[in-house]
Amino acid sequence: MNRTEAIRVLLVEDEAGDAHLVKMKLGQTRSRRFDLTWAQSLKEAKQCLTASSFDVLLLDLSLPDSEGLATVHSARLMAMDVPIVVLSGRGDTDFALAALEAGAVDYMVKGDFGYDGLARTIRYALLRTEMEGRNNLLIAALEAAANGIVITDKDAIVIWANPAFGRLTGYSPEEAIGHKPNELIKSGLQSEVFYRDMWGDLLGGQHWRGELINKRKNGSLYHEELSIAPVKNGKGEITHFIGIKEDITERKAMEAQLQKLASTDPLTGLFNRRVFLEQLEQERAKVARLPHYSAVLLMLDLDFFKRVNDDYGHATGDSVLKAFAEITRNTSRAIDIPARLGGEEFAILLSGADKNDALAMAERLREQVATTIIDHKAGPVQITVSIGAACILTDDVNGEAVLHRADAALYEAKERGRNQTCWFDF
Repeated sequence: MNRTEAIRVLLVEDEAGDAHLVKMKLGQTRSRRFDLTWAQSLKEAKQCLTASSFDVLLLDLSLPDSEGLATVHSARLMAMDVPIVVLSGRGDTDFALAALEAGAVDYMVKGDFGYDGLARTIRYALLRTEMEGRNNLLIAALEAAANGIVITDKDAIVIWANPAFGRLTGYSPEEAIGHKPNELIKSGLQSEVFYRDMWGDLLGGQHWRGELINKRKNGSLYHEELSIAPVKNGKGEITHFIGIKEDITERKAMEAQLQKLASTDPLTGLFNRRVFLEQLEQERAKVARLPHYSAVLLMLDLDFFKRVNDDYGHATGDSVLKAFAEITRNTSRAIDIPARLGGEEFAILLSGADKNDALAMAERLREQVATTIIDHKAGPVQITVSIGAACILTDDVNGEAVLHRADAALYEAKERGRNQTCWFDF
């Protein structure tokens, strides 16, 4: 409210002497101006409230048409959001508290206004109402927020949570209050070091933000972006923590999908050429760095694959490529890197393998491919594969060197009649 504007006061009082006293006391105030309207009954007060707007209502509890706390209840219904200050001849603390519980914002004893006391009470009533309205607005905003918001005490025990917290975790705010969040939603997928570092920052007074996986009430897991801020009192002591939770499960799934699209061949699901060359370069650097470490590259090419496409169609050709990729996955070890480099050309990077390991694995794969039959309406489709193998050498300056050797061995395998493995040793 603008301090130059008059405070509009509705006085509901049936005693003319008391009304005159109130008018006199407000008139003595120099800090603010008051515009007073006098009503002698609740009925008359209702007419005034209908005709005009007021900033505060001064209410006597003994009126011709109402008595006691019922007067406060009735006035509260009529005045809506207008703050009510009760004026009473009773200096009874219990009765004063009852009046406040009934909807009044303050209580004064008639004749005990003191100098500027009534004006000050009105100003405080307006200030409290304004603060309460602001607090209600903030609470409404928190309640309506799409993200889960939780407030805990200094011991991390929940004292308040919004509906979005319930939608995210499956625990209603009422269920969460009195518990620590980790008692409800901890998944066990974060390490103790993770939580130790987090609480180290928070207890040091720092804002913490991070991602974690939590567990809903029904046991399902979800990805969460969590932001926690410590709240301090005037002495700088932490009294509460405010946590804001955002469900990022869909985002993480999309990121994983994009990562998969960027790193894998869409038809076979194997690594693509770009990722394979990156892994090859890392393996080459490892061989150069570690004296007793070895690795082998296999280059694989399906024999006469063009005939499959020509005779059976590209759909069957795709089925052949997917079947071959599955054999490659199943034959490879968990640490190996199988990839489709393009067309019917594949490669496998055998980490930590030597010549004997590589040739044994290549032969298993070759034999399995040769015995695999793919059904087609025109008849069974069988394929074979030619394989070239070469070691990564310590003096290779890049991955292209071993690719060239393995490709030369693959060419030799084809020259010798296909469906066989050749080692680069020439």
